[in-house]
Amino acid sequence: MHSWRDDVSITAQAELDRLLDSALRVAQGKLGQAAEFEPVAILMDVDARILEMALDTTELGKHPSTQTLIDSALVNLRQVKKSAVCTALIINTHLTKDKTDAVEVRLEHRDGASLVVLLRYKRATFGNQISYGDLSAFSGRSIVWA
Repeated sequence: MHSWRDDVSITAQAELDRLLDSALRVAQGKLGQAAEFEPVAILMDVDARILEMALDTTELGKHPSTQTLIDSALVNLRQVKKSAVCTALIINTHLTKDKTDAVEVRLEHRDGASLVVLLRYKRATFGNQISYGDLSAFSGRSIVWA
């Protein structure tokens, strides 16, 4: 079975794995604070630092839609791609077909790898307990380095 890992270097694989780990920690931290969170953009710079991008939403109106926030984050990621090795867009989403919530992480590497990783989760009816499922990964399409 063909995997996205077959098409990228070992270095790129390790960088994407590290960025994914960071993205999932960010998402789990945000879910621990609130039932939902707005999209978050993070990147690994050329010095291998993981950086979270602050999104300026002042021009987006009072209550921008999730898609508007995603589009704004992508514009910001494209603007800094020259100093980035790989990027991640972290989105809190609902999988209608599966009837569950999920963390969606859209990962891209400057060497061409692009994938979407889903981490399904369920929040307990009472309390703030969250149970996480297994990760699912799918090929994505390049948007930052398109």
